[in-house]
Amino acid sequence: MGPYGVRYSWVYWVATAAAFAFLIVDLFDDGWVWNVAVVVSLIIGIAVRPGGLRGPRAAARADERASRGVEPTRSATDDG
Repeated sequence: MGPYGVRYSWVYWVATAAAFAFLIVDLFDDGWVWNVAVVVSLIIGIAVRPGGLRGPRAAARADERASRGVEPTRSATDDG
């Protein structure tokens, strides 16, 4: 459970652990492939976390609105 009451998936935790593991390997073996692996793991972790790029507070806010039955409002930053 995250700090904003949003549950993180197992994919998030695997990507986080993999990023740290690849970072440790990169400290000892300075190959470009380990740098790429760290960056890819971080991108996957950000993509699958609750709320994506907007963060866990946005996901918690959306869950709260959905539980109250409130339609999501469009903001000026929404595309489309």
